[in-house]
Amino acid sequence: MKLNEKTKLNINRVVGAVVGGLLVFAVMSLSVVSSANERIEELSEQLDTSRHEAGRLLSDAEAQFENENYTNAKATLETLFANQPGSPEAEEGSALMVSIEEAEAAADAQWESAQDDIRQRWTNNLVEELRAELEANRVEMENNLERTVSEAWDNAREDIREEWEAEL
Repeated sequence: MKLNEKTKLNINRVVGAVVGGLLVFAVMSLSVVSSANERIEELSEQLDTSRHEAGRLLSDAEAQFENENYTNAKATLETLFANQPGSPEAEEGSALMVSIEEAEAAADAQWESAQDDIRQRWTNNLVEELRAELEANRVEMENNLERTVSEAWDNAREDIREEWEAEL
């Protein structure tokens, strides 16, 4: 099939328009993606800033301390010290860190003094549980023993009778 000049020209125009449209679309998409990435970075920085805001970190550490979650409270204060070292909250945090360490030491001392009594109660409970289990196993074994002896007798009775009769 032969195409005349007018048809070839129209085809070239359509192809040119499609290619041009695709080029415009690609450029626009790139600029939209680029601006979206910039906005994502901006929001990430804002999130990091709010995450490490001194007042929030200090109040989090205080709440963790009140709940006796000393490990998390100390970690939160370390974040405060690292991200807001000169802030008034960091100075308050230093005093709170001392209180946390004192509370931890008191809790450790209390544990050490109570540990022997706790261990004795734990041991007594474990011994009770093991004895109860042992008793349940003993009863089960006795019940099984009767059944086992009965089954063995049923299986061996004929052989034993033959031996008995042979001895007569």
